[in-house]
Amino acid sequence: MDTNILLDAAMSERPGWAAATLLMDEFAFGAAEGYVAASSLKDVYYVLSKYASEPDARAFIIAVMDLFKIVAVEESLCRMSALSDEPDYEDGLIRACAERIPVDCIISRDERAFLTSPIRRLSAQEYLDLFCEVETIDL
Repeated sequence: MDTNILLDAAMSERPGWAAATLLMDEFAFGAAEGYVAASSLKDVYYVLSKYASEPDARAFIIAVMDLFKIVAVEESLCRMSALSDEPDYEDGLIRACAERIPVDCIISRDERAFLTSPIRRLSAQEYLDLFCEVETIDL
């Protein structure tokens, strides 16, 4: 299965899918360096497996690993998450990973997350607007 078709099918039900798709292209062909928490790969796989076969979903996970640097989720990051003031544990893990690296921003569509993080949260569209020369229209 073509990866773009798989991504579009999986993302089309989620708000901001067009911007997220363009942002992946920016990371693939641009100067920015992206990171993904190892724990987030299971979430990506779960969403994709609803729309594609097992081999296709795994192939996409490999493509994500080729595109982004993977941040290992270890005990100290799990503890940071459990003790954080994030609205949920998974957001706490993302924040802990981002603070450990550190990164310039966290890209998330969750407007309630990362409000007290020293690393600012941007939506995919906000990132594109600030740092890229692309334009999107969400359908």
